[in-house]
Amino acid sequence: MSFQVLSGLAKSYLNTRRKVYVVDGYAGWCPEDRIRIRVMCTRSYHALFMTNMLIKPTPAELERDFSDGADYYIFNAGEFMANKHIPDVTGDVAVSLNFEQRKMVILGTQYAGEMKKGVFTIMNYLMPKKGHLPLHSSCNVSKTDPSNVCLFFGLSGTGKTALSAANDRYLIGDDEHVWTNTGVFNIEGGCYAKCVSLSKEKEPEIYNAIKFGTVLENVVLDEHTK
Repeated sequence: MSFQVLSGLAKSYLNTRRKVYVVDGYAGWCPEDRIRIRVMCTRSYHALFMTNMLIKPTPAELERDFSDGADYYIFNAGEFMANKHIPDVTGDVAVSLNFEQRKMVILGTQYAGEMKKGVFTIMNYLMPKKGHLPLHSSCNVSKTDPSNVCLFFGLSGTGKTALSAANDRYLIGDDEHVWTNTGVFNIEGGCYAKCVSLSKEKEPEIYNAIKFGTVLENVVLDEHTK
């Protein structure tokens, strides 16, 4: 009941906006295990964020796989507050996921990471049902031996991204993976790295990625030097 009310609030808000962005993409690089995600949001920043974090379909894949909809839907109405008088809602923020309806609703928070973690939660629910192990880890592989795969575990901010971006190994991904009987695949299409104490010497790939067009969160921008 509460989810229906929250879903109705999010959809009503989206319907009042002059512009709504729709992003279609995959979660998971393995064709047999990936799922189709459709994001609906009102902020161009959120659309750009998920265009980076999901695996972008080709025009042919978009026509083939998304013409009839998606497996899971994210309704991001984060600019509109939730209502604490709704049963089980305790404040202005509500991030809700309904596996039966295959929908995620975001109200009261504009933090883009809610969508990223929502997709990871979906994969954490679905993959074990197929006998696969979802992992909060980074991953890279030897440039000469494809069987030499290394997984790096740790809480957010403990160095998974930095460790996986080694120059002498190929990066598979920096945060979310699934381990199957046939190998390891990345859930995401892009990276999401912390910039605290970032240096060109220690993390050159991440450092060099910060240029015009890069999405940055919670930073101070110098309007003259950009």
